[in-house]
Amino acid sequence: MFYLLLLPSACQGPAAIHPPSTDPVEELAELAPLLESPAEAEDLDPAEGIVHLALEAARATYTVGGLQIEGYAYNGQNPGPTIRAQVGDTVVVDFQNLIDTPTTVHWHGLKVPNDMDGVEWVSEPLLPGATFTYAFTATQAGTFWYHPHLDVEHQVDLGLYGAIVIEEPADPVPDRELVIVWDVWAEADPADEHTAPDPGTLLWTANGLTAPRVELAAGEVVRVRMINASNAGYLDLSWPGLRQIGSDQGLLPAPIAPASALLAPGDRADFEWAASNEDFEVATAMYTPSGGSALGDPLTLLSVEMTDSAAPGSALPWSGPTDPPSADPTWTDIVYVLQGGAAAEDWLINGESYPEVTVETATLGEASVIEVRNLSATEHPFHLHGQSFEVLSVDGVPPAMRTVEDTVNVKIRQRVRLRVLADNPGDWMVHCHLLGHEASGMMTVLRIE
Repeated sequence: MFYLLLLPSACQGPAAIHPPSTDPVEELAELAPLLESPAEAEDLDPAEGIVHLALEAARATYTVGGLQIEGYAYNGQNPGPTIRAQVGDTVVVDFQNLIDTPTTVHWHGLKVPNDMDGVEWVSEPLLPGATFTYAFTATQAGTFWYHPHLDVEHQVDLGLYGAIVIEEPADPVPDRELVIVWDVWAEADPADEHTAPDPGTLLWTANGLTAPRVELAAGEVVRVRMINASNAGYLDLSWPGLRQIGSDQGLLPAPIAPASALLAPGDRADFEWAASNEDFEVATAMYTPSGGSALGDPLTLLSVEMTDSAAPGSALPWSGPTDPPSADPTWTDIVYVLQGGAAAEDWLINGESYPEVTVETATLGEASVIEVRNLSATEHPFHLHGQSFEVLSVDGVPPAMRTVEDTVNVKIRQRVRLRVLADNPGDWMVHCHLLGHEASGMMTVLRIE
């Protein structure tokens, strides 16, 4: 049994548990629940091209590791309902705040109008009982997610997050799709509230389930959309025949087959499972932002079981935009220096702590080059609101293919160069997506004007 210790509202990092004395996978093997995608939000408008949803944040009781947890939820479920639309659709969300503290909704990775971004810098937070209608056009295909952007470390920790799927009708059609939202529970030290926990103490959940199973018919082809919604936990995922087809901003130019796939907090990635006749397990290696790969055996996150025998599934011809990588123009328009340390009171960008920050500017319609330099003692998932960026190089080495993201993990002492086509006007947050770092000041603002 897991003994959950929920910290008060000032808790930081993953919601806390006392770790079990035995391997949670072995302990729950006989009870392994069946993993399914989160239930989808109901479209209230039958009109074509409009997706009209009702969303409310409220207190809720849900189950983690067999125990009931008092937390928050969207529409009474954790993860919240998946929002599904197609490129070009108008998405309208009637939101109501029924929790006892102000909140907002931020649409992570989507290019929404500035006043729809759900950040306090731009608009007033929604007080308890308040309502607000968010509206935007879905312009990008891919896997995204939504969560608060106020008291974010606490509110996300207690369950306020959900997936967004924007479909491109021209994409290949798999036999089915599986959405997996990862979250993590850990024993947290309140005295060290902004530091990620030891990876060996983490209990990962997939759509709120611990060590679930997935059933595949042999020969079935599945598009698996994964989101890391945790406050501070890193996933270094692997399984036999790993085939990645997409990242933050949709499909890759061509599928890749890396040995493992790293998902930092806030990251997303799409994969293809073309089922064979053999069961397999999805595992994560131990990984810490304070140095990368860590000691410890890989942790099995879920098992995939074949329900029958048939010929292996055939991989689908997934491919995104095939433009070659952009050449680095060698100049730099904006530099963001990430600073701080494990014992630091504040995490800083360019020596400043939000909200007392210098607002950098870029010109609408023009490409700007941003260089991110990590001089701190930990890795940082660097996230930009309202825009996407192309990775030009990491420590001077360009990527093998054009890589477009909105969240990129910057390792210790690493230098990452990004090309931003400033196509969405307004004031946009720039921050580390380790939510304890964001809460303690590692956030600034980029103005597109």
